[in-house]
Amino acid sequence: MMPSGESATASRPFRVAVLFSRLSGYAGACLKALSELHGVDLLVIRTPQAENAPFEDRYFDWIGALYDRSRLRASEMSSIITEFAPDALYVSGWFDRDYLRIARQQKQRGTFVVAGVDRQWLGTPRQHLSRLVAPRYLHSAFHVLWTAGERQRQLASRLGYRGDRCWSGVYACDWDSFAGAYYSAESRLEKAFLYVGRYIQVKGIQTLLEAYDRYRKRASEPWSLICSGAGEFGARIRSQAGVVDVGFTQPDRLPELMATASAFVLPSLREPWGVVVQEAAAAGLPLICSDACGAAVHLLQDEYNGFLVESGNPEQLARSFERMASLTSERWDEMSRNSHELSRQFTPRRWADTFVSGVERHRKQRSET
Repeated sequence: MMPSGESATASRPFRVAVLFSRLSGYAGACLKALSELHGVDLLVIRTPQAENAPFEDRYFDWIGALYDRSRLRASEMSSIITEFAPDALYVSGWFDRDYLRIARQQKQRGTFVVAGVDRQWLGTPRQHLSRLVAPRYLHSAFHVLWTAGERQRQLASRLGYRGDRCWSGVYACDWDSFAGAYYSAESRLEKAFLYVGRYIQVKGIQTLLEAYDRYRKRASEPWSLICSGAGEFGARIRSQAGVVDVGFTQPDRLPELMATASAFVLPSLREPWGVVVQEAAAAGLPLICSDACGAAVHLLQDEYNGFLVESGNPEQLARSFERMASLTSERWDEMSRNSHELSRQFTPRRWADTFVSGVERHRKQRSET
């Protein structure tokens, strides 16, 4: 399927340029769906990987035109995009001034421009200021804001993006891979909680370790806590009793890791979204998440497929560990099924379809005016 219109001709496929932050496994899955399902020709510029999230480049080497942001000057990026002559441009936010400048240039040339949004509306003074400058700062660059979920839609609405100018579902995990772990795991190999994420303060690592210590001291047969990631709290994680640090897990090994655990925990102090929540849900894991996690709004229903806890509250988190560990096998199976069903809301196919159908609507509306 390929959008129709004056820019997409029989002489070449529909072209989409992407200005991205750090590519990850789920981003690669969505872009691949766009390429394979809709025959889109892609050009991607991305920032280098972070030390505490070292995704290997082999997950993205299928992208023929892939550029490193750190090796390009602003003028070079602009020339690359202009020469590519995209029919649509996707920008993963407005964090990069050069990306924003290119978005404005492309919008003025008639390119349809979409920006991703994972920020939650928090009502901060900075966000209120953003409402005032949005018409000049954002409206000049983006036709549409593509939000992660409800909390992000609230922000988009206040920035003047509503109706057809605001899409949902900008994040989706590699659903087929994680669903495969759910269907293949007839029984969990061990009773264990699983944390996957960076080992940094904002992820609630200190809350996690304190809560697990309280739980472990009170439990007669405590579950272990498996941690997968990298970061400044690595040494502390490795020194705590009952905690197993398996290091950073590459995307193709993560479904296998999730199939070995019995519950997933994400105690973040700040988490705009959290794709890993959907990955765990797709793998059939009951969830324990803090109320700071944006993805929990859509993927965790308290008592239905897990437990929602107050961010930064180690005692409440410890009690949730106790509740999870005390579930009967029947109740655990029910929560597992419920998690998996909720995970179906977001898939790479839906992501790709949303992008293409949105471009088609824009083309149709423009041709009618």
